[in-house]
Amino acid sequence: MKTLLSLAFTFALAGAFAITLAGNASAQQPQPAAPTLDQLKARNFTVTTFDGKRISLNKLLEEGKPVVLDFWATWCGPCRQEIPHLNEIDKKHGKNGLIVIGLNLENPLEDRQAAQNFVREFGMKYQNVFAPGQIYQFFNGAASSYRIPQTIVFGADGKLIKRLVGFSPQAGRAALTSAVEQAMRTREIGARQTAE
Repeated sequence: MKTLLSLAFTFALAGAFAITLAGNASAQQPQPAAPTLDQLKARNFTVTTFDGKRISLNKLLEEGKPVVLDFWATWCGPCRQEIPHLNEIDKKHGKNGLIVIGLNLENPLEDRQAAQNFVREFGMKYQNVFAPGQIYQFFNGAASSYRIPQTIVFGADGKLIKRLVGFSPQAGRAALTSAVEQAMRTREIGARQTAE
């Protein structure tokens, strides 16, 4: 009996170790390089507003301002954890030029009401639109499934500051806050250089 228990414990330990190694290996795999805002704008993607109008994403992306793009969906649990923090970021930095855009990956024809209710429930004051899968693929290559939330922070110069996949209340919050603060500094540097 002791031998059986010992053997079971050994297999359980080996399995946990293998899962840990697999998790670490996938976490260390490089993500596709995120393009600049200029490269995104060059594609001239069309998005759908929550009231059903089709507009150019470029219309929402102003020149010389830091940008946060956040891919989300109503069924995404970690998105529900991240959105209150995005609300705080928008409230704090939006008045200073930060642009926050929520890119919902659901079907605008089938899921509009659910998305509108979600935005209302979570008090999302920043711009939210339905994004076609091509925008997600632009950032993620030929990904076979959505890994969300996925938040991409650009500086005022249009260069990538940080790309975050998933969200945890502690680490994700700190990483997103740090990236946004860095993006806001690029706006200040750009403003000083323009004034000189």
